Amino acid sequence: MENQTVSTEQSWKKGVRLNRLNVCLISISFVLMLFMLFSMYETNKSFNQIVSVTESYLASQQTAGMLSNIANGMSEQCEDFIKTGEPDCAHVYAGQLSAINAQIASNESNKAEGENEDEFMAKALAAFRAMNETEIRAMRLMADTLPMGMAAFPLILQQTQLSPEDQALTAEEKKALAEKLISSDEYRLNKETLTAAVDDSHRVASEQGKNRSRQTAAHVKKIMRRQKLLLLLFVVVAVVALLLNRFLIISPIQRSVDKLDQRKPLPVEGSYEVRHLANVYNEVLQDNAAKTEALSYAATHDALTGLYNRADFDKTYNSCCHDKIGLMIVDVDHFKQFNDEYGHEVGDRVLKIVADKLTAHFRAEDHISRIGGDEFCVIMPGVRQEQAEPIVEKIRQINRELQENRDGDGFPPITLSAGLAFWDRPDPGKSLFRDADSMLIGLKKTRTDCCGVYPG
Repeated sequence: MENQTVSTEQSWKKGVRLNRLNVCLISISFVLMLFMLFSMYETNKSFNQIVSVTESYLASQQTAGMLSNIANGMSEQCEDFIKTGEPDCAHVYAGQLSAINAQIASNESNKAEGENEDEFMAKALAAFRAMNETEIRAMRLMADTLPMGMAAFPLILQQTQLSPEDQALTAEEKKALAEKLISSDEYRLNKETLTAAVDDSHRVASEQGKNRSRQTAAHVKKIMRRQKLLLLLFVVVAVVALLLNRFLIISPIQRSVDKLDQRKPLPVEGSYEVRHLANVYNEVLQDNAAKTEALSYAATHDALTGLYNRADFDKTYNSCCHDKIGLMIVDVDHFKQFNDEYGHEVGDRVLKIVADKLTAHFRAEDHISRIGGDEFCVIMPGVRQEQAEPIVEKIRQINRELQENRDGDGFPPITLSAGLAFWDRPDPGKSLFRDADSMLIGLKKTRTDCCGVYPG
């Protein structure tokens, strides 16, 4: 066990330390960044001009492309929502609208200084806004026909108010109006206008970009050559960092999740820190398991004899008192004499001997417990009144063995008396336990070293 502990400790100490790894990766990235800054400095003026023009062109083209694509996607989500009534379609629609609005705002802020307004883009935006108003109205009408509350829909629908005329419509009329809105000639015309305007915007922006790119093509080529190698190195570093992160942190944690749910030991793998955490967790888990087992045992077992205690007897008896069981209460004869004349140490030894004999002679499925100072109880599942004689014989045999195996000179004689009661007993009393106990009490008034079966 000690060798296993040492081996486990050495295992987690071998892991790569994340601090050292991060310092190494940061240092490499910093060196590459310095080279990148030096290369950018050489062509700063030309590059700034290229960046300004290119960003403006790219933002315009991206906005135009996104406007067309997202408009189509939003139309599909709107149609799906009106057909199915799924709130997810409305949420996707709202997310796409938020994305295109952010892109439009970004395009406005990225326009190059002195750049003229793109009339085609303005036309496309106007068509898009008109489509958007129609779609939101149609979706709001559809939302009113659904059983879930408005809280299930995105904020844009919650804030949209229907006109009194729309509110007065029935659910079927609202749905029909919603379908009519997105299939109307006006709506279709706005879609066609949007597509045509985006195409024109692409064409004009492309022509302008070509004219400007000819002026700075030589500078761009020079910058691209200088940046390719550095970009490649950055990609390599990023890929290495991701792979290391995957193998040293993410994968070990993923494999540990199921173990955590099952309260099983974690695999000691990955980086030094992850290995260390796994090792500490495993130690705590092992310690808690041992303590839990000890507490569970102590809560259900008698500390002196190792048999079940009174609390566990009560629990077991109450759970099976209506089942087909036999119950035997066993009492050590003249036990007070052992404690008074020979001392409590001898009395404890007597109780242990009796517990061992009961355990040896009764079945594994029988519940044997110490319910008092010198009282024991045996719950025997599946035993009938007609099977009493073999059980009585067990007590006789135990008494014979106790007489034959006297523990040296001067040790007091040990005998047991027992009262038996069965679930199918004739003339049953208030409870099986009371009947067995009354049988035992009645016997001991006249004799010891005996075993009686209720009712006598």
